[in-house]
Amino acid sequence: MSGAKETPRQKMIGMMYLFYTALLALNISADILNAFILVNDSMVQTNKNFGAKNGLILDAFQKQYQMNPAKVKPYYDKAMKAKEYSHELVSFLQHVEDTLVIESEFGGKQFKDFEYTLEDKDGNDSIITFHRAYQIPVVFLNNKDKYNVPMQILIPEGIGTHAVADEMKEKFAEYNRKITSLLSKNDIGDIKLGLVTEEVYNPVSRSKESWKYNSFHHTVLIADLVLINKYISEVLNTEAEVLNKLYSYIDAQTIKFDAVRAAVIPKSTVVIAGSNYEADIFVAAYSRTEIPTVDIKPNADTLTLKQVQSAGNDGSLVHIDSADQGIVKYIVKTKSIGEYTYAGLINVKGPDGKFQQHPFHSSYQVIAPTATVSADKMNVVYRKLDNPMSVSAPGFTNEHTKVSVSGGGKLISKGNGKYIYIPPQGKVRKVKFNVSGVRNDGTTVAMGSQEFRVLGVPSAIIKVAGKNEGRISAAMLSSQPILTATMEKFAFDLKYRVSSYQIMVFSSRGNMLVNESQHSNRLSNSTIKKIRKAPRGSIININNVKIKGPDGEKRALGFTLKLQ
Repeated sequence: MSGAKETPRQKMIGMMYLFYTALLALNISADILNAFILVNDSMVQTNKNFGAKNGLILDAFQKQYQMNPAKVKPYYDKAMKAKEYSHELVSFLQHVEDTLVIESEFGGKQFKDFEYTLEDKDGNDSIITFHRAYQIPVVFLNNKDKYNVPMQILIPEGIGTHAVADEMKEKFAEYNRKITSLLSKNDIGDIKLGLVTEEVYNPVSRSKESWKYNSFHHTVLIADLVLINKYISEVLNTEAEVLNKLYSYIDAQTIKFDAVRAAVIPKSTVVIAGSNYEADIFVAAYSRTEIPTVDIKPNADTLTLKQVQSAGNDGSLVHIDSADQGIVKYIVKTKSIGEYTYAGLINVKGPDGKFQQHPFHSSYQVIAPTATVSADKMNVVYRKLDNPMSVSAPGFTNEHTKVSVSGGGKLISKGNGKYIYIPPQGKVRKVKFNVSGVRNDGTTVAMGSQEFRVLGVPSAIIKVAGKNEGRISAAMLSSQPILTATMEKFAFDLKYRVSSYQIMVFSSRGNMLVNESQHSNRLSNSTIKKIRKAPRGSIININNVKIKGPDGEKRALGFTLKLQ
């Protein structure tokens, strides 16, 4: 009936239906806006709570600083920096909110104070004043469902225009870098950093889009304000985590003598002869004002206070009375190869002024400089092939092992101590692999070297009908006329194919019966016919064979058979 003329009644019903549909759309839009209002109000209150919580932590820092300035000052100063960095970013984000509201609601006019009249339940009016645009509750905003003005501010179109979203992204990255610099490297991973600005999949465009596009493209004012308040929440949350972590450092420095434990951390338990063995010996909690001392007895499993007292100054013990932040350095010049043990006592002054002894023991190994280089296939390397190699150096991880080659060629690391070596072309007969280890301080130590022979790939074995010597029948040649090239007893699984050859057949009297050259790997039909007619005892000679394989095309040895 789409082509029929509508009556006035039908037209009226149609208009009412459109009006009703519009009302439904408006109701849905209002529901969504109300949801945004609730979320934004919740975010604003959450940010207030975060701010108050962070203020309490800073008050606690202030009290600790007043009680023990020397001990707390490093962490107090960092806490003040965390507060400063967070305040700077929050102020910037609030300024962005100011700009969005002023431009959207007031046409960019200078903002002074915004007054809103609120009627209470008794019918009395009260005036609420807001001094900053971002403080105005979103429920009071008339253009909260518009996106044109916010989008022109956050992600404007046109070359050379200033995009506030780009500035936000830069400040987010700067904040994360600065706030994490206040913590030790081990603790950075414990902080849940927000302000993520990576590309993510956009279901509308069905592709990855930039952070600013996904965040602010065609988003209404209220959605932008909710998102920015979320970022403020992430900043305050990060500030809280950093402040708590810094505050925990203060407690970590408080020595509790009833829970002191001795610890030994060697740089490495395997040491190269001629280098130093180094270990950190310390108590888990320490005081900068109380320096622990250590007595060590080499080649021992235990050491008692009585043994220390009886030893005196006879030279059997090593006494160390210096420490750096509670850590005592024990350094021994190693000589002979073998395993060495030592035991000792850490002496720490307790609350009563008396020294407490905490025993420890440890061991280390001294090995000769060695390196292992092995070819995974054989004890040689072959030209024009990818030769797999395994390299290791005792006492060093694969990441701290360096390998070089003398004599040329290309060495490719495949990870986990595995390499591919391609020898040089030419007449090089030997190459040498040199292995070194990288210490923790960046210095290297030579671990050894090993020489390898460089050989060409041996010739493939050519056969026809599975034979390359002795007697063969014409019937066998007819049924299996293919020339094959195989590598027998060779470590590499190489595949070759005969590309050309020459065949000559002589009678027992020396008469030439066949003399043909073929550019294939099979006997021709004409050759097979002639062989069938050849008398018994005729000589079949295959020569000038060429084969193709991984190392290119090359010649192969031929063979001679006798016709039976």
